[in-house]
Amino acid sequence: MKTYSDSSRNALLLVVVWLFFSAYAACQATSLDMRLPSGVVAGPGLVQPVEGAARLIIRRIPNLGYDVVVQLWIDGVPATAIGYGHTYEAFLAPGRHILSVLAAPNPRWRIPWQLTLDARSGQIYSFTAMGDGSGHLVLDGRLGFPVRGARE
Repeated sequence: MKTYSDSSRNALLLVVVWLFFSAYAACQATSLDMRLPSGVVAGPGLVQPVEGAARLIIRRIPNLGYDVVVQLWIDGVPATAIGYGHTYEAFLAPGRHILSVLAAPNPRWRIPWQLTLDARSGQIYSFTAMGDGSGHLVLDGRLGFPVRGARE
């Protein structure tokens, strides 16, 4: 009968705990409340714009890592979790909105980064979710902010 040393047993226990935690974190990131925040006129997959709405596009930069999920809140309500290789698109009602993002499952900073957006009718607002070098996840709008091909 083969016996295992204490270090082998501890390593196996550590791997099992890590797998359990990873599965739990992945489930938490994908099970966000999918109610539409107030002011969001339509969600992903809608091709035709709603009259008078602004369009919001948030891309997730690939170099955040495969296991990092971008949690997005609009006006304090969970909007979506943006995974590797995905983009979020929605239409916002005109007016002031607060966009918040946080990396999951293990953010370096526990407080979401926020941006105030004054959405105007017919405008397109495009952001890229990326790291800022200090560990914060931010929405960078230099590529297409605030208007790209929008109606006046």
